[in-house]
Amino acid sequence: MIPAPPPEGLPFAYAGGYAPQCGGIHALVRDAGGRVQARLAAAVPGSPTWLHLADGGRRLHALLEDGHELATFEVDAADGALTLLSRHATGGALPVHLAFDARVEGGPAWVAHYGDGSLRRAAIGADGALRAPEAVIAPRSGAGAAATENATEGEAAHAHMARFHPRWPLMLATDLGRDLLRAWRVGTGATDPVELEGLVLPAGSGPRHFVFHPRNDGHVYLLNEQANALDWVGLDESGHLTHRLRLSSLPAGFEGLSYASDLLMAADGRRLFALNRLHDAIAVFDLDEAGRPSWCGEVWAQGSYPRSATVSPDGRELWVCLQRSHQICVFELDGAALPRFDGRFIAMPGAACVVFR
Repeated sequence: MIPAPPPEGLPFAYAGGYAPQCGGIHALVRDAGGRVQARLAAAVPGSPTWLHLADGGRRLHALLEDGHELATFEVDAADGALTLLSRHATGGALPVHLAFDARVEGGPAWVAHYGDGSLRRAAIGADGALRAPEAVIAPRSGAGAAATENATEGEAAHAHMARFHPRWPLMLATDLGRDLLRAWRVGTGATDPVELEGLVLPAGSGPRHFVFHPRNDGHVYLLNEQANALDWVGLDESGHLTHRLRLSSLPAGFEGLSYASDLLMAADGRRLFALNRLHDAIAVFDLDEAGRPSWCGEVWAQGSYPRSATVSPDGRELWVCLQRSHQICVFELDGAALPRFDGRFIAMPGAACVVFR
């Protein structure tokens, strides 16, 4: 059964974007005719480029990338209004991603910083708001266990993403500048993670975003921004990573400039969606029963610079943020055909991210 749409004027999602066009966090609402509009819900300085809903949708965490800050808002259950609970400097430069351990209720968040390559831990207070980060994992210097002659030496560190494994006590993070997929064994609460060997990627890869397979714990899929490539990586419970396969995220024969951005997994674990900026397309990969990816095809993203995408809660739609077109567009997903643009554009200044309530 298809769920009924939310009532008119009630936010069903929140969106963030880049300053100066964005101006803050926007609520996505439907008007009387069913048209979706983005309305400013919280004016904040900087660029709210990463959003995360927590506590059953009662708290909204935001990273203000240009302002080097993190903030938490209370979400009103009745009308979706946002009330600022906390706002702190992260202590690092250009925070771009938040990671939470779903296995630990009320556990801290780790903030990935693109500007200085650090990961910083922020505790959650009794009110559900993030506190100022109080612990840091520094960039790897090149002298660690993962350093080999293939590592990118002398490049600045750029931590682009961190994510906890959904079932194993592991955290992974990408360092785009030094071509590393880092790994840690994690405890609970404030216990410091223990760094493992990690995986060194070919120079110039630029690892950016990754996803875990929803059914097979041992599969990781990694999108490389600079190489425009998808890596299939094996993982075991000890945290050991093994490179299995690399595929281009661009069609055969393409020779133009492109930067891969976001990677999403279909809920059934049978398909991956990879965004390519400048080429401005959505690449689709099918996954077989063994988890092996293969090129399926691509569709035009309907605008300029697709930065991120989100699958709707019912799994039927792909919502794509077109940063330079200042829009969000919607694609239908049916599990067999390529994503199909359904004709909807939502005006969203500097569109960078969308989260559904």
